[in-house]
Amino acid sequence: MIRLPLESKPPSTRLQLRTRFLVPEKTRQPDFRFVNERFMFLDKFAPRKPTGSRASHTRGMKGLAVICTMLLMTAFLWLVFGWTQARESAADQKLPRGETSKTKNLVQMSEIKMDQKKKDNKNTSPFYMALDEALSLRGTKLKDVCDLRNPVARRVLEDYGAMFLANETVLPPPTCVFNSQKEVDEFQNEAGFTLALIGGDEIELQPAAMAALLAAREEARKAGLDITPRDGTEAARRSFADTERLWATRFLPALVHWQKLGRLSREQVARLRRLSLKDQVREVLELEKSGIYFSTDFSKSILYSIAAPGTSQHIAMLALDVDQFANERVRRILTRHGWFQTVKSDLPHFTFLGLAEKDLPSRGLRSVKSGAQLFWIPNVKENDEVGTMNDE
Repeated sequence: MIRLPLESKPPSTRLQLRTRFLVPEKTRQPDFRFVNERFMFLDKFAPRKPTGSRASHTRGMKGLAVICTMLLMTAFLWLVFGWTQARESAADQKLPRGETSKTKNLVQMSEIKMDQKKKDNKNTSPFYMALDEALSLRGTKLKDVCDLRNPVARRVLEDYGAMFLANETVLPPPTCVFNSQKEVDEFQNEAGFTLALIGGDEIELQPAAMAALLAAREEARKAGLDITPRDGTEAARRSFADTERLWATRFLPALVHWQKLGRLSREQVARLRRLSLKDQVREVLELEKSGIYFSTDFSKSILYSIAAPGTSQHIAMLALDVDQFANERVRRILTRHGWFQTVKSDLPHFTFLGLAEKDLPSRGLRSVKSGAQLFWIPNVKENDEVGTMNDE
């Protein structure tokens, strides 16, 4: 065998020969060929990313899993809710009967207070704020004059309540609803009244109201006009019996009318006739919510046709029904002397307030027009619908 000199071999061969005997056996570079072959073998069984129909199947399984999870959660929540209700029911059954009713009463009282709080928010309207101030100056309070928890009393106050804002020369009623002739007599005697013969009819009003009316009539006659009462003596002061009688002139014909039309049965009509006046007013206002009106022409509320018994401004001797109400010049003269139309839809009706027209908004009143006529009504932010002529 021929050996080549060490120097004649390629550099790499020389390096291998030199290091072969210098590097220990354990520190030599390992051979990974066997390991790589083994991993290549295992890689054949590794999971692959699904493609095509397999991918769609996988997504469907995931969606099904989500739906099942949601159903399980819903069932769990229903179980918890049912268990809670069962515990509360069991607790109620363990309570004595008195305690259970006491708890229910507390809940009902809480609901009533919340309803009352909502209603009290209405008392922040300009009318109620001005009314509180006016009554305070007279040494009384709203709760002593009108029970606002009574829907009929509240309705009456908000329809006819302008008279409570009159100036200090007159005396407003101590209540928004009189319940008897005795109460009316006591008030009218305290307020006092003056009799005058106008247009051939004797009328009675509080002294300041009568003085203003006579002054207005004198101005009108100088202008070739006149101011006279409409429908005689009852155009001014009225008794409690007068308001009862006038109520019947609207109430009874309306019963006949609606029974003929089939809106009221014979039994309903008989029951309404037997009711007390207070209950009649409540029932009538309830029926009017369904369109069964009790005004003269059966087209609007009875309160736009006649006052409920014991509530009329005529009882306060601060109202006059004027025959010349359609004359604009007459209306302007009355306005200059403190007489205003304050009952919405009651066209002939004027109320003595003794105030200047420019001061009415600050007194809690707002203006509403009906044709050529201007009404100053309590500013409680209700609708402005105004009906047709009233013959109160």
